Amino acid sequence: MIIDARALSANHTLKTDICIIGSGPAGITLAREFIGSNNQVCLLESGGISQDLDIQDLSDGDIIGEKFLPLKAIRNRQFGGNSNVWAIKLGRQDDRQWKIGVRYVPLDDIDFVQRDWVPHSGWPICYKDLIPYYEKAQQVAHSGPFDYSAEPWSDAQAKPFDFTQNTFTSKVFQFGERAIFYQNYLAELSSAPNVDVYLYATAVELDIPQENKAVRRVRVSNLTGKSYWIEAKTFVLATGGVENARLMLASNQRQSCGVGNENDLVGRFFMDHPMLDIGQLLPGPKGGFAQAAFYDLRRVQGSPVMGHITLSKEIMAEQALPNNAVVLLPRPSRRQTQAVLALKELAEQGYLKHPTPEHWPAIAQKLLKVAGGVDYIARAAYDARKYDQSLLHGLGRGGWSESPQIYNRFKSYEVLLVTEQVPDPDNRVQLGRSLDPLGMPRVELDWHWGRFNRDSAKRTQDLFAAAVEKSGLGRFVSHFGDKELAMPGAAGIAHHMGTTRMSSNPSQGVVNENCQVHSVPNLYVASSSAFPTGGYANPTLTILALTLRLADHLKKTLPQEAVVNQNSPGS
Repeated sequence: MIIDARALSANHTLKTDICIIGSGPAGITLAREFIGSNNQVCLLESGGISQDLDIQDLSDGDIIGEKFLPLKAIRNRQFGGNSNVWAIKLGRQDDRQWKIGVRYVPLDDIDFVQRDWVPHSGWPICYKDLIPYYEKAQQVAHSGPFDYSAEPWSDAQAKPFDFTQNTFTSKVFQFGERAIFYQNYLAELSSAPNVDVYLYATAVELDIPQENKAVRRVRVSNLTGKSYWIEAKTFVLATGGVENARLMLASNQRQSCGVGNENDLVGRFFMDHPMLDIGQLLPGPKGGFAQAAFYDLRRVQGSPVMGHITLSKEIMAEQALPNNAVVLLPRPSRRQTQAVLALKELAEQGYLKHPTPEHWPAIAQKLLKVAGGVDYIARAAYDARKYDQSLLHGLGRGGWSESPQIYNRFKSYEVLLVTEQVPDPDNRVQLGRSLDPLGMPRVELDWHWGRFNRDSAKRTQDLFAAAVEKSGLGRFVSHFGDKELAMPGAAGIAHHMGTTRMSSNPSQGVVNENCQVHSVPNLYVASSSAFPTGGYANPTLTILALTLRLADHLKKTLPQEAVVNQNSPGS
């Protein structure tokens, strides 16, 4: 059942067996695992079915470290969470609409082990523990078979580059459609007799009686000003790497440090995947565009995949490097690339539709860049119409290898470096002094890339430059020259991890190997906030795998007697 929580009476108490806080992919996946069971499930969503700007404002917060993406813009409050804003074009659905989705890839086995050169590394579970859940996660995501090695996705026309030394290797990303979560699974949950989905229901406080270590209830509020309580046997936090920590820290009415924060670890070790455009690869005899189709977003046996390049495990250990990866995108000349980007900015920012005097200097500057590449833009626009191609292929759209006629448009590859950020306790989510409209402290994010990460990125770049030249793939030209790598603007790609990290020892983490908060027996986390390390991999597939593993654990441990569902709007 779908329930608008704004219709509930104030100060009412609802009762359920499992209360899942957050309806992103993790919360949805967990709730689906209990459809038809004896357990009554309550799934809370802060927003509605569509985005509401007033509710989205609850995600706002301050950045007090280095430049980072605005928190309000990268934590989506509506059913399906951030799946609603995934933006990769996977192919045409019809003449007008695209299939839109997300990139999937599992963590590597090395990401789970304790690495002497990566401080605070090591999970209390191993890669093999997650394999059956990764396989099931592929089905949940409606993606292909669980195989991310290069071989099954290669053929004579699409082969991975051959690196002559054992420094780099190739793997693939897979993809899945975003609507699976916020459309297909919404329909499933809304018709499930034992699942209630509450919209406009923001959890603002976890209540643990002083005489008990377990969470008794959660206080829920919305912008009507009304609050009510939900009592449950089990609570699961599934609101992401920022909000999970925020709710635990803000639940400080009985414990001043917050829930589960006896060792001052909640909110610490915040990580993302800083990504940089580090330079250009000028193709050599073995690295031409006709040989690089493996690195395009294309379909193989019906599954969309895209190749990428990773450091070998041996070179990571030998060079004491974190798990960084490289993505290649074909590009025209730098002048022509800047022209297309300037045109895109003019279109997206609406300068040309509603220009004002203060915009004219910026408009003039961008128009000059456009004029510098009008030759390419005119030709690319013709090709875009004739071959259904993009003016400039990027992470959000591939397909360039399907039209060999356009290869001569390209001059080089843009080289993107996707980095693993090593855990650092000083990178943290904490509570600020200002309150949101529900009276909850807003977030402050103290984030720094750090010297180790900068140096490791530079050394990865230098290794890549040497490897492509020795392998005859081309010559790499860095945008940074001999200088250290630096973020050109705000960092982050909305992969928030680490703030309730997993550990076998409570002194080193917040949750145990079953994602249970160490000091709270009925409180669990289904989120990348539980990741001790994050590799370079997009976290969604591992989030789904951990959530499915948590579901199996809960099925074994939950009491068999269920709460009778007496919950209804206004009751």
